[in-house]
Amino acid sequence: MYNVADSSRSASPTLPAAGFSPSYDPLIPHPEHVKDPYRVYAELRSNAPLYRSPHGVWIASGYEEVSTMLKSPDFGRGYFYFDNMAKRLGEAMVSQPVYASAREMMVMKDGPDHLRLRGLVAHFFSHRNVEALRPFMRSVMEGLIDKALEKSSFDVMTDIAFPLPSAVICRLVGLPEADWPRFRQRSTNGSRALEPAPLSPLELAEQNHAVEEARDYFSWLIELRKREPGDDLATLLVNAEAAGQASREEVIENLRMMFVGGQETTVNTIGNGLLALHRHPDQLQALKSDRALIPDAVTEIVRYDSAVQITPRQARCDMEMCGAAITAGDTILCVVASANRDERAWVQADRFDISRKRNYPLSFGGGPHYCLGAQLGMVETEVALAALLDRMPNLALDIADPRWLPGTVVFRGLQSLPAHA
Repeated sequence: MYNVADSSRSASPTLPAAGFSPSYDPLIPHPEHVKDPYRVYAELRSNAPLYRSPHGVWIASGYEEVSTMLKSPDFGRGYFYFDNMAKRLGEAMVSQPVYASAREMMVMKDGPDHLRLRGLVAHFFSHRNVEALRPFMRSVMEGLIDKALEKSSFDVMTDIAFPLPSAVICRLVGLPEADWPRFRQRSTNGSRALEPAPLSPLELAEQNHAVEEARDYFSWLIELRKREPGDDLATLLVNAEAAGQASREEVIENLRMMFVGGQETTVNTIGNGLLALHRHPDQLQALKSDRALIPDAVTEIVRYDSAVQITPRQARCDMEMCGAAITAGDTILCVVASANRDERAWVQADRFDISRKRNYPLSFGGGPHYCLGAQLGMVETEVALAALLDRMPNLALDIADPRWLPGTVVFRGLQSLPAHA
């Protein structure tokens, strides 16, 4: 058993070693860094758990530092975010649809506005409601596996990992089933705009187009649910607008947010988890022998190779941390994937161990912005693993040279994962 380390272990270093710079810039998706970011994360934790990047932002990589920033009221998600973006990219860029639309999303708000919007939808993601979705999730998985078994080989990411959370979010939001396929396009969900590196002109045009298409669709869906209400998020938010609890812009953008946040993270968790299990055959065999380990295995997958690597915070006041002076308005990029591998917080942190206990990764954030859909994503991954173990006990994956998603440091996931049953 490997537990969270006790507080008697050595504390994080304070100021960075003189002249320190990591092997690769953790904010630039260099192919070698995308392939294995954990080498650079270890360098940061050892030399500068709070590192002032040449890009003008702080990078927090240690468990203690990241945990504090995620949970402390001295840091926020939306405070100063767009002001800082305007300084970095220019006012014209911030006014582009892909960025302007984010202002209305609950994840980019703090304080009363965040609580108001989150409170409207929180019960949809309650333990009871998520558990009630298990039969639907399993039914979706059965259909996906049936189709995969018809082929001599298949792609886990395209044929299994993406369609499952896509179907679940479509159902939760209340899309007509005939429209579900249009939301299965992984490249159009808007997540690229979350990267620290600015969008190229082509990427900007593509993302703006995707945002405008989504706005048009959700405007249509709102009118549909006014005429034909259902037990879904769209109807709930339509009623909230009618009651003066949300604006039309907030309704549209938070429906879109469900797809931005509810697909890519679960897709990557399923893919990263299967890769980790097949790279560690002893752990895969333990899971095959004892299905009761599935929940603990999913938690360890989330810790070991987090689908979300980085989440931003803004300092709300001047403070000192790790011997460094942080100024109100400073941006701090919290590298949750590095914090999850901090040897000061976990014994044998680089070991993949599905029997690990007292396992509390920071992948879903913390404090008021703890991921609303955390349990939903965990249960989706549990259902996916159980169905694959049941229906494809001899599943073989091509793990020799995994193809990771290029161009991203915020998300970590596989572009493809060839397999045969």
